[in-house]
Amino acid sequence: MQATEKTIPKSQQERVIAVCSDGQFRTLERIQLEIKRRYNKYDTTPAISARLRENATLFKYGFEKEKRRILNKNTGKYCYYYTLKRVN
Repeated sequence: MQATEKTIPKSQQERVIAVCSDGQFRTLERIQLEIKRRYNKYDTTPAISARLRENATLFKYGFEKEKRRILNKNTGKYCYYYTLKRVN
């Protein structure tokens, strides 16, 4: 699958890949909003998280997940950000 704006993803997995493969790190909520904006589909954050955990499927499409966590000093909790990188 080629992840571009012109490609219309056929599945939830393909929508997650299309959004996450643009090089930007996003939270699950931001991924959800971007899917809604681009494709007018409502994918839940638990479903998006599940698609990002499917490493074998991501690898099949030529991607691997990259994750960052940033500590919110006000709450003492971590916030996770995700992107997908091409496998070389």
